[in-house]
Parts: sequence; structure tokens; C-alpha cells
Amino acid sequence: MSISRRRFLGWLGAAGLSTTVGNTAKAASNKHFTGYPESNGVLFDNTRCIGCRKCEEGCNKVNELPQPDRPFSDLSVLDTKRRTTAKKYTIFNRYDNIRGNGNGPMYCKVQSNHCLEPACASACFVRAFSKTETGAVIYDASVCVGCRYCMIACPFEIPTYEYDSAFSPRVMKCTMCYPRISRGLIPGCVEACPREALTYG
Repeated sequence: MSISRRRFLGWLGAAGLSTTVGNTAKAASNKHFTGYPESNGVLFDNTRCIGCRKCEEGCNKVNELPQPDRPFSDLSVLDTKRRTTAKKYTIFNRYDNIRGNGNGPMYCKVQSNHCLEPACASACFVRAFSKTETGAVIYDASVCVGCRYCMIACPFEIPTYEYDSAFSPRVMKCTMCYPRISRGLIPGCVEACPREALTYG
């Protein structure tokens, strides 16, 4: 009885498959990352926030981001819900009558949460995002392939893509001012807040 090459390879593949059945698939790394429990973060106290946008201005200044279309003193931008962009790492939104007792609006800070186990970093197969021992989740543009899996993975919709940069786009987000905290300074948004609604530690 003659056997065709196709049938022989089929049998060979089936034999190989039978030896691997029962084994569990593993990710690229089988090490479970539990974060850095002693790392720092930025705490936001919305009972102290007055919506002055000084934190946005401080973030813009220390990260050398382009000036916004409307100045930071223009509080009318709070009339519409906003989100972070490649040129705005920290923003605030205003929610009117959310307390239901007529005590005025409530403000909500939107920026990277620097999660203990960041989804953006776990989704990145080239490790462009990494969690540091300081608490900051940082980005290495030199290894990024632009797949934007981090944007899909983040439940808070924080990482944003530089769509207007055709030849060298990056994924942008708050880095908790990692260069500053590495030198013993505090993040720009925390330093700029006049009401101490933001605390680093």
C-alpha cells in the first residue's frame, strides 16, 4: 500500500498533537505580576477641587505640551465633557447638581490611574509600557510598533495616539511626571493645585 506525502504529514501532525493535548497554553511569560504594593500614586480629593484648571496648566507646563486653543483661565471648556488627548494628559470635567442638594458642581479628574496591574502594559507585546517601582506607568516610544492594543485594553480610555504625526506617531498619556519624581520632585499637577486637592505619596 502506498501512502501519499499529504497523508503522511497529516498522520505526523496528529501524532504530535496527541502528545501536546492536556498541556495548558501559556502566555509569553508565565510570571504573574502583582505590581509594586509600596509604590506611590496621586490621590484626588474632589471635595477640595474648585475646577480652576491649574493642574491642567501645571501638567502642560512641565511636560512641555502645546498650548490649548483656549487659555486655562477659560472655564467655559467645562461646559462639555472632555477626555485626555495626545496633547492633554490631565483634564477635569464638571458635573452639575450631582450631589442633589444644591451645593454646587462636582469636579472629576481624568488622567492615567497608574494602575497597580496596568492593562495597557499587559496588552503590550513589545513592552513599550512598563510599571515602575515609583508607581508610574511609563512608555518607551523606541520599541512601540503602533498597534494601539494599549488603547483597547485600558478600561479608562487613557492612552491616546498621535494621529497627526505621520512619520513617528506615539501613544501618549500621563507618566506621573516620572522624570520629576525620579529627581525627588512631585508631579506638576500636584504642585500646581492651590487647594491641595491632589496629593502625591
